[in-house]
Amino acid sequence: MMVKKIQLWLIPTSLVLLAILILSAVWWQEPDSKNTVLQAVRVNLALRKTGDRLLDLAGDRTSTIAPVRRIDEHTWLLRLERAFNYDSLPRILHQSLLQHGISNEYNVSVLRCSDDELILGYTASDYQLDKVVPCGGREIDVACLNIQVNFLEKNIPATNPWKTRFLLLSGLLFAAALGSLFYRRKSNVESTIPMATETNTDLHFGQCSLDLGNQKLWVKGQLKNLTFREAKLLNYLIQNANQVLDRERILEAIWHDEGMLVGRSLDVFVSRLRKLLQEDEGIRIVSVHGVGYRFEV
Repeated sequence: MMVKKIQLWLIPTSLVLLAILILSAVWWQEPDSKNTVLQAVRVNLALRKTGDRLLDLAGDRTSTIAPVRRIDEHTWLLRLERAFNYDSLPRILHQSLLQHGISNEYNVSVLRCSDDELILGYTASDYQLDKVVPCGGREIDVACLNIQVNFLEKNIPATNPWKTRFLLLSGLLFAAALGSLFYRRKSNVESTIPMATETNTDLHFGQCSLDLGNQKLWVKGQLKNLTFREAKLLNYLIQNANQVLDRERILEAIWHDEGMLVGRSLDVFVSRLRKLLQEDEGIRIVSVHGVGYRFEV
């Protein structure tokens, strides 16, 4: 008889893992406010250190540095109220950011304080590629300058690698549990499909046994004699147990050698087999409307 109960412990396990997967996905979407604040503090400190070193190189050890302004989520502004050595800016800024754990890609614009006109500018990738200062060697005679740093959006704020690992692990566990569920169910179904013995004639299914060569059927130990066509049809149904078989396919397989396929013949033989097998409650020949039959074991 077909085993209809699957491994029930796999169902709650799969549901729990699915819940974990959903929660981790939600967690993934939520902004990491702690990391965002920490990143902001680091950027602020790195820019202030940059300003301090630029003023120091200019021989100014007394001027105060204005608070670093955050223009938007990705843009920061450092104001220096005196001229500085522009050629030193890329190196000093790059080192300051790295010292504070910031490795994001960014663009730099040097703006005049009075009207925000762009004086000079560069991208970090240009400098890091060949260590040459873009637009270097130019004199800046403006007394007040704003150094605007714009971090590329895809890198701010920094993502938490543990989120990625947790999400991946949850997905793998859920996939493994789900795969195990279907594998066990498939194994249970396949284990109930009868297999031929070494003689390739005896088939055992449910509480029945078919001796195909001698056209004999045992149902709960009781012998039933079959006709050639009944034995052939029953054998075909057994070999395709638990599958929906259309009428044309069955007729072709059982009656093709007669050169004529008669639809009513199939219905008559199915009716006979149902009566012969009715004592085994675990076996059914189910009519599938508009299609054919399914032999359930």
